[in-house]
Amino acid sequence: MLHFKRANANLAAAAISLLSAVSFSSYADTASFNFATSILDLPVVEVLNGKDSSSWNAQLKLVDAVNFEFELTTASVIAPVTGQRVVFDATTSAVHIPAISIGADEYYAKLKLIPGSNPLRFSLDQFVNNAFQGCPAFSVDGPVNGSCVLSGEIKQNITLTKNTQWILSGGVFIGGDKVDNATLTINPGTKIFGQQGADYLWIRRGSKIMSEGTPDNPVVMTGPLQQSAGEWGGLVLAGFAPVNGCNVDVALCEVAFEAITSEFYGGNEPNDNSGVLKYTQILFAGFAVRPDEELNGLTLTGVGAGTVIDFVHVHAGLDDGVEMFGGTAQMKHMLLTHIGDDSLDWGGGWRGKAQYVVVQQAADDGDRGIEADNNPDNPDSGPRSKPVLSNMTMLGSAVGSQGALLRRGTGVEIWNSVFTGFGSSCLEIDGEATYLNAGTPEALSGELLIVHSYVDCATNFADGNGATFAVSDWFAAQMMNQEADPVLNGYLPGDGSLLPTGGAPVAGDAFFDSVSYVGAFATANDDWTKEWTYAY
Repeated sequence: MLHFKRANANLAAAAISLLSAVSFSSYADTASFNFATSILDLPVVEVLNGKDSSSWNAQLKLVDAVNFEFELTTASVIAPVTGQRVVFDATTSAVHIPAISIGADEYYAKLKLIPGSNPLRFSLDQFVNNAFQGCPAFSVDGPVNGSCVLSGEIKQNITLTKNTQWILSGGVFIGGDKVDNATLTINPGTKIFGQQGADYLWIRRGSKIMSEGTPDNPVVMTGPLQQSAGEWGGLVLAGFAPVNGCNVDVALCEVAFEAITSEFYGGNEPNDNSGVLKYTQILFAGFAVRPDEELNGLTLTGVGAGTVIDFVHVHAGLDDGVEMFGGTAQMKHMLLTHIGDDSLDWGGGWRGKAQYVVVQQAADDGDRGIEADNNPDNPDSGPRSKPVLSNMTMLGSAVGSQGALLRRGTGVEIWNSVFTGFGSSCLEIDGEATYLNAGTPEALSGELLIVHSYVDCATNFADGNGATFAVSDWFAAQMMNQEADPVLNGYLPGDGSLLPTGGAPVAGDAFFDSVSYVGAFATANDDWTKEWTYAY
Protein backbone atom coordinates (compact mmCIF):
# COMPACT_ATOMS: atom_id res chain seq x y z
CA MET A 1 0.00 0.00 0.00
CA LEU A 2 2.94 2.37 0.52
CA HIS A 3 3.38 2.48 -3.24
CA PHE A 4 -0.24 3.52 -3.74
CA LYS A 5 -0.17 6.17 -0.98
CA ARG A 6 2.89 7.82 -2.48
CA ALA A 7 1.38 7.63 -5.96
CA ASN A 8 -1.84 9.19 -4.68
CA ALA A 9 0.00 12.14 -3.13
CA ASN A 10 2.06 12.71 -6.27
CA LEU A 11 -1.00 12.59 -8.50
CA ALA A 12 -2.93 15.06 -6.36
CA ALA A 13 -0.03 17.52 -6.46
CA ALA A 14 0.43 17.21 -10.20
CA ALA A 15 -3.21 17.20 -11.34
CA ILE A 16 -3.79 20.94 -11.42
CA SER A 17 -0.50 21.71 -13.15
CA LEU A 18 -1.19 19.16 -15.87
CA LEU A 19 -4.76 20.26 -16.44
CA SER A 20 -3.61 23.86 -16.70
CA ALA A 21 -1.41 22.81 -19.62
CA VAL A 22 -4.20 21.06 -21.54
CA SER A 23 -5.60 23.09 -24.39
CA PHE A 24 -8.16 22.51 -27.09
CA SER A 25 -7.17 23.27 -30.64
CA SER A 26 -9.59 24.91 -32.98
CA TYR A 27 -10.62 22.68 -35.86
CA ALA A 28 -10.69 23.69 -39.50
CA ASP A 29 -14.27 23.70 -40.72
CA THR A 30 -15.37 20.24 -41.84
CA ALA A 31 -18.74 21.44 -43.13
CA SER A 32 -20.43 24.63 -44.31
CA PHE A 33 -24.04 25.77 -44.45
CA ASN A 34 -25.39 28.07 -47.14
CA PHE A 35 -28.32 30.02 -45.67
CA ALA A 36 -29.51 31.13 -49.11
CA THR A 37 -29.85 27.59 -50.51
CA SER A 38 -30.31 25.69 -47.20
CA ILE A 39 -27.54 23.33 -48.32
CA LEU A 40 -25.22 21.66 -45.80
CA ASP A 41 -22.02 20.85 -47.65
CA LEU A 42 -19.88 17.99 -46.33
CA PRO A 43 -16.68 17.85 -48.43
CA VAL A 44 -15.42 14.66 -46.75
CA VAL A 45 -17.58 12.08 -45.00
CA GLU A 46 -15.99 8.87 -43.79
CA VAL A 47 -18.57 6.08 -43.64
CA LEU A 48 -17.49 3.48 -41.10
CA ASN A 49 -18.04 -0.21 -41.80
CA GLY A 50 -16.18 -2.26 -39.19
CA LYS A 51 -12.45 -1.91 -39.78
CA ASP A 52 -13.14 -0.78 -43.35
CA SER A 53 -14.51 2.56 -44.45
CA SER A 54 -15.23 4.62 -47.53
CA SER A 55 -15.01 8.36 -48.14
CA TRP A 56 -17.70 10.50 -49.74
CA ASN A 57 -18.52 14.04 -50.72
CA ALA A 58 -22.11 14.77 -49.73
CA GLN A 59 -24.69 17.53 -49.59
CA LEU A 60 -27.79 17.66 -47.42
CA LYS A 61 -30.67 20.12 -47.76
CA LEU A 62 -32.59 21.54 -44.81
CA VAL A 63 -36.14 20.45 -45.63
CA ASP A 64 -37.83 20.99 -42.27
CA ALA A 65 -36.69 24.13 -40.47
CA VAL A 66 -38.99 23.50 -37.50
CA ASN A 67 -37.64 20.03 -36.66
CA PHE A 68 -34.21 20.70 -38.21
CA GLU A 69 -34.35 17.78 -40.64
CA PHE A 70 -31.90 17.43 -43.51
CA GLU A 71 -32.31 15.30 -46.63
CA LEU A 72 -29.44 13.77 -48.56
CA THR A 73 -29.41 15.26 -52.07
CA THR A 74 -26.04 14.23 -53.54
CA ALA A 75 -23.25 11.84 -52.60
CA SER A 76 -20.20 10.71 -54.53
CA VAL A 77 -17.26 8.49 -53.64
CA ILE A 78 -13.89 10.18 -53.22
CA ALA A 79 -10.38 9.05 -52.33
CA PRO A 80 -9.71 8.48 -48.61
CA VAL A 81 -8.74 11.62 -46.69
CA THR A 82 -6.90 11.82 -43.38
CA GLY A 83 -7.18 14.55 -40.76
CA GLN A 84 -10.33 16.14 -39.40
CA ARG A 85 -13.43 15.02 -41.24
CA VAL A 86 -17.12 14.28 -40.90
CA VAL A 87 -17.82 10.70 -39.82
CA PHE A 88 -20.98 8.63 -40.26
CA ASP A 89 -21.16 5.64 -37.91
CA ALA A 90 -23.82 3.14 -38.92
CA THR A 91 -23.64 1.49 -35.49
CA THR A 92 -25.15 4.55 -33.85
CA SER A 93 -26.76 6.04 -36.99
CA ALA A 94 -24.93 9.26 -36.18
CA VAL A 95 -23.18 11.85 -38.32
CA HIS A 96 -20.44 13.65 -36.39
CA ILE A 97 -19.40 17.07 -37.72
CA PRO A 98 -16.33 18.23 -35.74
CA ALA A 99 -16.45 21.87 -36.78
CA ILE A 100 -18.84 24.19 -38.55
CA SER A 101 -18.63 27.96 -38.19
CA ILE A 102 -21.69 30.11 -37.65
CA GLY A 103 -20.71 33.73 -37.44
CA ALA A 104 -17.65 34.07 -35.20
CA ASP A 105 -18.28 30.81 -33.35
CA GLU A 106 -17.34 27.23 -34.16
CA TYR A 107 -19.66 24.34 -33.35
CA TYR A 108 -19.77 20.57 -33.18
CA ALA A 109 -22.93 19.15 -34.77
CA LYS A 110 -24.43 15.68 -34.52
CA LEU A 111 -27.09 14.42 -36.89
CA LYS A 112 -29.09 11.24 -36.43
CA LEU A 113 -30.41 9.13 -39.28
CA ILE A 114 -34.20 8.97 -39.28
CA PRO A 115 -35.10 5.25 -39.45
CA GLY A 116 -36.90 4.16 -42.62
CA SER A 117 -36.40 7.47 -44.43
CA ASN A 118 -36.03 7.35 -48.23
CA PRO A 119 -34.34 9.50 -49.42
CA LEU A 120 -32.20 9.45 -46.33
CA ARG A 121 -33.11 12.07 -43.76
CA PHE A 122 -31.23 13.22 -40.68
CA SER A 123 -32.39 15.17 -37.65
CA LEU A 124 -30.24 17.56 -35.65
CA ASP A 125 -29.36 15.88 -32.36
CA GLN A 126 -26.68 18.22 -30.97
CA PHE A 127 -25.27 21.63 -31.77
CA VAL A 128 -22.51 22.52 -29.30
CA ASN A 129 -20.15 25.47 -29.21
CA ASN A 130 -16.56 24.22 -29.42
CA ALA A 131 -15.50 26.89 -26.92
CA PHE A 132 -15.97 26.33 -23.19
CA GLN A 133 -19.37 27.61 -22.06
CA GLY A 134 -19.18 27.03 -18.30
CA CYS A 135 -19.96 24.02 -16.14
CA PRO A 136 -23.44 22.48 -16.42
CA ALA A 137 -25.61 21.90 -13.36
CA PHE A 138 -24.58 18.24 -12.97
CA SER A 139 -20.97 19.33 -12.32
CA VAL A 140 -19.03 21.97 -10.41
CA ASP A 141 -16.24 24.31 -11.46
CA GLY A 142 -12.86 22.65 -11.77
CA PRO A 143 -9.44 23.83 -10.59
CA VAL A 144 -8.59 25.59 -13.87
CA ASN A 145 -10.57 27.50 -16.43
CA GLY A 146 -12.35 25.17 -18.83
CA SER A 147 -12.59 22.27 -16.37
CA CYS A 148 -15.61 20.79 -14.60
CA VAL A 149 -15.71 18.18 -11.84
CA LEU A 150 -18.04 15.16 -11.73
CA SER A 151 -18.74 13.34 -8.48
CA GLY A 152 -21.17 11.01 -6.72
CA GLU A 153 -24.36 9.68 -8.30
CA ILE A 154 -25.73 11.19 -11.50
CA LYS A 155 -29.32 10.12 -12.12
CA GLN A 156 -30.14 12.11 -15.23
CA ASN A 157 -29.14 11.92 -18.87
CA ILE A 158 -26.00 13.98 -19.42
CA THR A 159 -23.59 14.72 -22.26
CA LEU A 160 -19.86 15.30 -21.92
CA THR A 161 -18.44 17.53 -24.66
CA LYS A 162 -14.97 18.09 -26.04
CA ASN A 163 -14.94 21.78 -25.08
CA THR A 164 -14.45 20.91 -21.39
CA GLN A 165 -11.84 19.10 -19.32
CA TRP A 166 -13.96 16.65 -17.32
CA ILE A 167 -12.48 15.61 -13.97
CA LEU A 168 -13.65 12.64 -11.91
CA SER A 169 -13.68 13.09 -8.15
CA GLY A 170 -14.01 9.74 -6.36
CA GLY A 171 -16.46 7.19 -7.70
CA VAL A 172 -18.83 8.67 -10.28
CA PHE A 173 -21.93 6.48 -10.68
CA ILE A 174 -24.32 6.81 -13.61
CA GLY A 175 -27.84 5.92 -12.48
CA GLY A 176 -28.94 3.95 -9.46
CA ASP A 177 -28.75 0.17 -9.39
CA LYS A 178 -31.88 -0.93 -11.28
CA VAL A 179 -33.53 2.44 -10.56
CA ASP A 180 -33.21 6.01 -11.81
CA ASN A 181 -31.63 4.85 -15.06
CA ALA A 182 -29.57 7.41 -16.94
CA THR A 183 -27.53 7.64 -20.14
CA LEU A 184 -24.04 9.16 -20.25
CA THR A 185 -23.24 10.41 -23.76
CA ILE A 186 -19.60 11.24 -24.49
CA ASN A 187 -18.95 13.18 -27.67
CA PRO A 188 -16.01 12.58 -30.03
CA GLY A 189 -12.77 14.14 -28.87
CA THR A 190 -13.83 14.42 -25.22
CA LYS A 191 -11.20 13.93 -22.49
CA ILE A 192 -11.99 12.64 -19.00
CA PHE A 193 -9.37 12.74 -16.24
CA GLY A 194 -9.15 10.88 -12.97
CA GLN A 195 -7.32 13.34 -10.75
CA GLN A 196 -5.82 11.37 -7.88
CA GLY A 197 -6.04 7.61 -7.95
CA ALA A 198 -9.32 6.40 -6.47
CA ASP A 199 -11.41 8.14 -9.13
CA TYR A 200 -13.44 5.95 -11.44
CA LEU A 201 -16.50 5.92 -13.68
CA TRP A 202 -19.22 3.32 -13.02
CA ILE A 203 -22.23 2.60 -15.25
CA ARG A 204 -24.81 0.83 -13.08
CA ARG A 205 -27.33 -1.80 -14.13
CA GLY A 206 -30.05 -0.34 -16.32
CA SER A 207 -28.04 2.73 -17.30
CA LYS A 208 -25.92 3.26 -20.40
CA ILE A 209 -22.71 4.81 -21.62
CA MET A 210 -22.60 6.14 -25.19
CA SER A 211 -18.89 6.77 -25.70
CA GLU A 212 -19.01 7.73 -29.36
CA GLY A 213 -15.50 8.47 -30.48
CA THR A 214 -14.40 8.56 -34.10
CA PRO A 215 -11.10 7.61 -35.78
CA ASP A 216 -9.97 11.25 -35.90
CA ASN A 217 -11.47 12.23 -32.52
CA PRO A 218 -11.34 9.33 -30.06
CA VAL A 219 -12.73 9.62 -26.55
CA VAL A 220 -9.90 9.60 -24.00
CA MET A 221 -10.14 8.50 -20.35
CA THR A 222 -6.86 8.91 -18.54
CA GLY A 223 -4.90 9.94 -15.47
CA PRO A 224 -3.50 13.40 -14.73
CA LEU A 225 0.15 12.70 -15.53
CA GLN A 226 -0.36 10.14 -18.29
CA GLN A 227 2.94 8.55 -17.36
CA SER A 228 2.38 5.41 -15.28
CA ALA A 229 -0.10 2.69 -14.48
CA GLY A 230 -2.59 3.22 -11.68
CA GLU A 231 -3.03 6.99 -11.91
CA TRP A 232 -6.82 6.57 -11.64
CA GLY A 233 -9.36 3.79 -11.18
CA GLY A 234 -10.89 2.91 -14.55
CA LEU A 235 -14.22 2.30 -16.26
CA VAL A 236 -16.76 -0.22 -14.94
CA LEU A 237 -19.95 -1.35 -16.69
CA ALA A 238 -22.57 -3.40 -14.81
CA GLY A 239 -25.36 -5.29 -16.52
CA PHE A 240 -28.18 -7.78 -16.20
CA ALA A 241 -26.63 -10.67 -18.17
CA PRO A 242 -26.28 -14.13 -16.54
CA VAL A 243 -23.40 -14.81 -14.15
CA ASN A 244 -22.47 -17.75 -11.95
CA GLY A 245 -21.43 -18.10 -8.33
CA CYS A 246 -24.86 -18.43 -6.72
CA ASN A 247 -26.44 -21.55 -5.21
CA VAL A 248 -28.08 -23.83 -7.76
CA ASP A 249 -31.58 -23.10 -6.43
CA VAL A 250 -31.22 -19.30 -6.90
CA ALA A 251 -33.43 -18.21 -9.80
CA LEU A 252 -31.79 -14.81 -10.27
CA CYS A 253 -28.04 -14.77 -9.68
CA GLU A 254 -26.79 -11.34 -8.59
CA VAL A 255 -23.25 -10.92 -7.30
CA ALA A 256 -21.48 -8.21 -5.30
CA PHE A 257 -18.40 -6.79 -7.00
CA GLU A 258 -15.19 -7.95 -5.34
CA ALA A 259 -13.51 -4.54 -4.97
CA ILE A 260 -16.60 -2.49 -4.06
CA THR A 261 -19.02 -4.88 -2.40
CA SER A 262 -21.91 -2.42 -2.30
CA GLU A 263 -22.22 -2.69 -6.09
CA PHE A 264 -24.01 -5.63 -7.76
CA TYR A 265 -24.22 -7.15 -11.21
CA GLY A 266 -25.93 -10.02 -13.02
CA GLY A 267 -29.42 -11.08 -14.04
CA ASN A 268 -31.31 -13.12 -16.62
CA GLU A 269 -30.97 -10.92 -19.73
CA PRO A 270 -28.21 -12.23 -22.04
CA ASN A 271 -28.89 -9.48 -24.61
CA ASP A 272 -28.83 -6.66 -22.07
CA ASN A 273 -27.52 -3.38 -23.48
CA SER A 274 -25.14 -1.17 -21.46
CA GLY A 275 -24.51 1.18 -24.39
CA VAL A 276 -21.61 1.82 -26.77
CA LEU A 277 -17.83 2.07 -26.46
CA LYS A 278 -16.30 2.99 -29.81
CA TYR A 279 -12.96 4.59 -30.62
CA THR A 280 -12.19 5.00 -26.93
CA GLN A 281 -8.85 5.06 -25.09
CA ILE A 282 -8.59 3.97 -21.44
CA LEU A 283 -5.12 4.90 -20.21
CA PHE A 284 -3.04 4.53 -17.02
CA ALA A 285 -5.86 3.08 -14.91
CA GLY A 286 -5.94 0.39 -12.24
CA PHE A 287 -5.57 2.22 -8.93
CA ALA A 288 -6.25 0.14 -5.79
CA VAL A 289 -9.62 1.33 -4.48
CA ARG A 290 -8.83 -0.61 -1.29
CA PRO A 291 -5.81 -2.74 -0.22
CA ASP A 292 -5.01 -5.38 -2.88
CA GLU A 293 -8.21 -4.55 -4.80
CA GLU A 294 -7.29 -2.70 -7.97
CA LEU A 295 -9.75 -1.81 -10.67
CA ASN A 296 -9.02 -2.82 -14.26
CA GLY A 297 -8.78 -0.56 -17.27
CA LEU A 298 -12.17 -1.81 -18.44
CA THR A 299 -14.27 -3.97 -16.12
CA LEU A 300 -17.39 -5.68 -17.50
CA THR A 301 -19.66 -7.15 -14.82
CA GLY A 302 -22.67 -9.06 -16.10
CA VAL A 303 -22.59 -7.02 -19.31
CA GLY A 304 -24.86 -8.27 -22.08
CA ALA A 305 -24.47 -8.95 -25.78
CA GLY A 306 -26.51 -5.89 -26.70
CA THR A 307 -23.59 -3.68 -25.68
CA VAL A 308 -21.32 -2.47 -28.51
CA ILE A 309 -17.59 -2.56 -27.67
CA ASP A 310 -15.46 -1.85 -30.73
CA PHE A 311 -12.13 -0.07 -31.25
CA VAL A 312 -11.02 0.24 -27.64
CA HIS A 313 -7.40 0.78 -26.55
CA VAL A 314 -6.49 -0.04 -22.96
CA HIS A 315 -2.93 0.99 -22.14
CA ALA A 316 -0.75 0.75 -19.03
CA GLY A 317 -3.31 -0.64 -16.62
CA LEU A 318 -1.90 -1.55 -13.22
CA ASP A 319 -4.12 -4.62 -12.96
CA ASP A 320 -5.91 -6.30 -15.89
CA GLY A 321 -6.62 -4.69 -19.24
CA VAL A 322 -10.16 -5.98 -19.73
CA GLU A 323 -11.84 -8.30 -17.24
CA MET A 324 -15.23 -9.96 -17.61
CA PHE A 325 -17.19 -11.07 -14.57
CA GLY A 326 -19.74 -13.31 -16.21
CA GLY A 327 -22.14 -11.93 -18.77
CA THR A 328 -22.21 -12.22 -22.54
CA ALA A 329 -20.31 -9.09 -23.61
CA GLN A 330 -19.00 -9.07 -27.17
CA MET A 331 -16.13 -6.99 -28.54
CA LYS A 332 -14.05 -6.31 -31.63
CA HIS A 333 -10.84 -4.42 -32.40
CA MET A 334 -9.30 -4.42 -28.94
CA LEU A 335 -5.75 -3.17 -28.40
CA LEU A 336 -4.34 -4.07 -24.97
CA THR A 337 -0.82 -2.75 -24.40
CA HIS A 338 1.65 -2.68 -21.49
CA ILE A 339 -0.84 -4.16 -19.04
CA GLY A 340 0.62 -4.78 -15.58
CA ASP A 341 -1.25 -8.02 -14.87
CA ASP A 342 -3.40 -10.03 -17.30
CA SER A 343 -4.36 -8.42 -20.58
CA LEU A 344 -7.62 -10.34 -21.06
CA ASP A 345 -9.21 -11.92 -17.99
CA TRP A 346 -12.51 -13.67 -17.44
CA GLY A 347 -14.48 -15.66 -14.91
CA GLY A 348 -17.94 -15.91 -13.41
CA GLY A 349 -19.47 -17.59 -16.45
CA TRP A 350 -18.48 -15.24 -19.29
CA ARG A 351 -20.01 -16.58 -22.51
CA GLY A 352 -19.25 -13.67 -24.78
CA LYS A 353 -17.25 -13.25 -27.98
CA ALA A 354 -14.26 -11.33 -29.26
CA GLN A 355 -12.66 -10.86 -32.67
CA TYR A 356 -9.51 -8.89 -33.53
CA VAL A 357 -7.60 -8.62 -30.26
CA VAL A 358 -4.00 -7.46 -29.96
CA VAL A 359 -2.01 -7.95 -26.76
CA GLN A 360 1.45 -6.42 -26.54
CA GLN A 361 3.25 -6.80 -23.23
CA ALA A 362 5.88 -4.37 -22.02
CA ALA A 363 9.43 -5.66 -21.80
CA ASP A 364 9.56 -5.09 -18.04
CA ASP A 365 6.03 -5.83 -16.79
CA GLY A 366 2.97 -7.99 -17.35
CA ASP A 367 1.68 -11.41 -16.40
CA ARG A 368 -0.60 -13.41 -18.71
CA GLY A 369 -2.04 -12.68 -22.10
CA ILE A 370 -5.22 -14.51 -21.06
CA GLU A 371 -6.25 -15.62 -17.58
CA ALA A 372 -9.35 -17.73 -17.94
CA ASP A 373 -11.54 -19.02 -15.10
CA ASN A 374 -14.98 -20.37 -14.66
CA ASN A 375 -15.35 -20.05 -10.89
CA PRO A 376 -12.64 -20.31 -8.20
CA ASP A 377 -14.98 -21.70 -5.53
CA ASN A 378 -16.93 -24.12 -7.72
CA PRO A 379 -15.20 -24.82 -11.05
CA ASP A 380 -18.35 -26.48 -12.40
CA SER A 381 -20.71 -23.62 -11.50
CA GLY A 382 -23.13 -22.69 -14.24
CA PRO A 383 -23.42 -21.03 -16.59
CA ARG A 384 -19.89 -22.18 -17.34
CA SER A 385 -17.49 -19.69 -18.87
CA LYS A 386 -17.15 -20.44 -22.57
CA PRO A 387 -16.33 -17.44 -24.76
CA VAL A 388 -15.60 -17.73 -28.47
CA LEU A 389 -12.47 -15.83 -29.50
CA SER A 390 -11.00 -15.37 -32.96
CA ASN A 391 -8.19 -13.48 -34.65
CA MET A 392 -6.03 -12.67 -31.65
CA THR A 393 -2.37 -11.69 -31.80
CA MET A 394 -0.77 -12.18 -28.38
CA LEU A 395 2.76 -10.80 -28.06
CA GLY A 396 4.40 -11.70 -24.77
CA SER A 397 7.67 -10.75 -23.14
CA ALA A 398 10.33 -12.60 -21.16
CA VAL A 399 8.89 -11.31 -17.87
CA GLY A 400 5.39 -12.51 -18.75
CA SER A 401 4.13 -15.91 -17.74
CA GLN A 402 1.59 -17.71 -19.95
CA GLY A 403 0.08 -16.66 -23.22
CA ALA A 404 -3.13 -18.28 -22.00
CA LEU A 405 -3.79 -19.98 -18.67
CA LEU A 406 -7.03 -21.97 -18.89
CA ARG A 407 -8.11 -23.00 -15.41
CA ARG A 408 -10.86 -23.37 -12.78
CA GLY A 409 -13.21 -25.23 -15.09
CA THR A 410 -13.37 -22.73 -17.92
CA GLY A 411 -14.39 -23.58 -21.44
CA VAL A 412 -13.36 -21.60 -24.51
CA GLU A 413 -13.17 -21.72 -28.30
CA ILE A 414 -10.03 -20.12 -29.75
CA TRP A 415 -9.81 -19.67 -33.51
CA ASN A 416 -7.18 -18.16 -35.79
CA SER A 417 -4.86 -16.87 -33.09
CA VAL A 418 -1.16 -16.35 -32.40
CA PHE A 419 0.66 -16.75 -29.09
CA THR A 420 4.33 -15.84 -29.11
CA GLY A 421 7.14 -14.68 -26.84
CA PHE A 422 5.69 -15.47 -23.41
CA GLY A 423 8.25 -16.24 -20.72
CA SER A 424 6.72 -19.32 -19.05
CA SER A 425 4.69 -20.96 -21.80
CA CYS A 426 2.32 -20.17 -24.61
CA LEU A 427 -0.51 -22.39 -23.33
CA GLU A 428 -1.25 -24.00 -19.97
CA ILE A 429 -4.29 -25.92 -18.77
CA ASP A 430 -4.69 -26.14 -15.01
CA GLY A 431 -7.11 -27.91 -12.66
CA GLU A 432 -8.88 -31.24 -12.83
CA ALA A 433 -12.24 -29.63 -13.67
CA THR A 434 -10.72 -27.87 -16.69
CA TYR A 435 -9.17 -31.08 -18.01
CA LEU A 436 -12.39 -33.03 -17.51
CA ASN A 437 -14.38 -30.34 -19.28
CA ALA A 438 -12.05 -30.68 -22.29
CA GLY A 439 -12.41 -34.42 -22.73
CA THR A 440 -9.26 -36.09 -24.05
CA PRO A 441 -7.14 -35.54 -27.16
CA GLU A 442 -8.70 -38.72 -28.57
CA ALA A 443 -12.26 -37.69 -27.66
CA LEU A 444 -12.51 -33.93 -27.33
CA SER A 445 -15.72 -32.57 -25.83
CA GLY A 446 -15.66 -29.33 -27.86
CA GLU A 447 -15.85 -27.34 -24.63
CA LEU A 448 -12.14 -26.41 -24.70
CA LEU A 449 -11.04 -25.86 -28.27
CA ILE A 450 -8.21 -24.24 -30.20
CA VAL A 451 -7.95 -24.42 -34.00
CA HIS A 452 -6.01 -22.74 -36.83
CA SER A 453 -3.62 -21.21 -34.33
CA TYR A 454 0.12 -20.71 -33.82
CA VAL A 455 2.29 -21.04 -30.73
CA ASP A 456 5.91 -19.86 -30.66
CA CYS A 457 7.42 -19.56 -27.17
CA ALA A 458 10.60 -20.99 -25.68
CA THR A 459 8.24 -23.42 -23.92
CA ASN A 460 5.04 -23.85 -25.86
CA PHE A 461 3.02 -25.97 -23.43
CA ALA A 462 2.69 -26.56 -19.70
CA ASP A 463 0.60 -29.18 -17.91
CA GLY A 464 -0.91 -27.77 -14.74
CA ASN A 465 -2.32 -29.41 -11.62
CA GLY A 466 -4.70 -32.29 -12.15
CA ALA A 467 -3.51 -33.00 -15.68
CA THR A 468 -5.20 -35.95 -17.37
CA PHE A 469 -3.48 -35.41 -20.73
CA ALA A 470 -0.58 -33.46 -22.18
CA VAL A 471 -1.49 -29.95 -23.40
CA SER A 472 0.81 -30.57 -26.37
CA ASP A 473 -1.32 -33.57 -27.39
CA TRP A 474 -4.53 -31.57 -26.96
CA PHE A 475 -3.15 -28.82 -29.22
CA ALA A 476 -1.88 -31.25 -31.87
CA ALA A 477 -5.19 -33.12 -32.01
CA GLN A 478 -7.09 -30.09 -33.31
CA MET A 479 -7.36 -28.63 -36.79
CA MET A 480 -4.48 -26.81 -38.43
CA ASN A 481 -2.58 -25.81 -35.31
CA GLN A 482 1.11 -24.99 -35.70
CA GLU A 483 4.15 -24.95 -33.45
CA ALA A 484 6.02 -22.54 -35.68
CA ASP A 485 7.30 -19.01 -36.13
CA PRO A 486 4.30 -16.93 -37.28
CA VAL A 487 6.70 -14.52 -39.04
CA LEU A 488 5.59 -11.18 -37.67
CA ASN A 489 6.78 -7.64 -38.27
CA GLY A 490 5.76 -6.14 -34.95
CA TYR A 491 2.17 -7.26 -34.60
CA LEU A 492 1.56 -7.39 -38.38
CA PRO A 493 2.25 -10.32 -40.72
CA GLY A 494 5.79 -10.13 -42.07
CA ASP A 495 7.13 -10.99 -45.50
CA GLY A 496 6.66 -14.69 -46.15
CA SER A 497 4.20 -15.18 -43.29
CA LEU A 498 1.54 -17.85 -43.80
CA LEU A 499 -0.89 -16.13 -41.46
CA PRO A 500 -2.88 -14.34 -44.21
CA THR A 501 -4.05 -17.66 -45.66
CA GLY A 502 -3.92 -20.01 -42.67
CA GLY A 503 -7.24 -19.40 -40.94
CA ALA A 504 -10.87 -20.39 -41.25
CA PRO A 505 -14.16 -18.56 -40.58
CA VAL A 506 -15.85 -19.20 -37.26
CA ALA A 507 -18.69 -21.46 -38.23
CA GLY A 508 -22.33 -20.48 -37.83
CA ASP A 509 -21.99 -17.26 -35.86
CA ALA A 510 -23.09 -13.95 -37.38
CA PHE A 511 -21.11 -11.89 -34.86
CA PHE A 512 -17.83 -12.91 -36.48
CA ASP A 513 -16.64 -11.45 -39.75
CA SER A 514 -16.05 -14.31 -42.17
CA VAL A 515 -12.27 -14.16 -42.55
CA SER A 516 -9.68 -16.81 -43.36
CA TYR A 517 -6.52 -15.40 -41.80
CA VAL A 518 -4.71 -16.05 -38.55
CA GLY A 519 -4.08 -13.22 -36.10
CA ALA A 520 -5.66 -9.81 -35.77
CA PHE A 521 -4.64 -8.45 -39.20
CA ALA A 522 -5.32 -9.70 -42.71
CA THR A 523 -2.08 -8.35 -44.19
CA ALA A 524 0.74 -5.95 -43.40
CA ASN A 525 -1.46 -3.17 -44.81
CA ASP A 526 -4.44 -3.97 -42.60
CA ASP A 527 -3.46 -2.00 -39.49
CA TRP A 528 -6.78 -1.02 -37.91
CA THR A 529 -4.95 0.52 -34.91
CA LYS A 530 -3.85 3.57 -36.93
CA GLU A 531 -4.92 7.09 -36.01
CA TRP A 532 -7.33 6.51 -33.10
CA THR A 533 -5.01 4.81 -30.58
CA TYR A 534 -2.66 6.21 -27.95
CA ALA A 535 0.97 6.54 -29.12
CA TYR A 536 2.74 4.20 -26.71
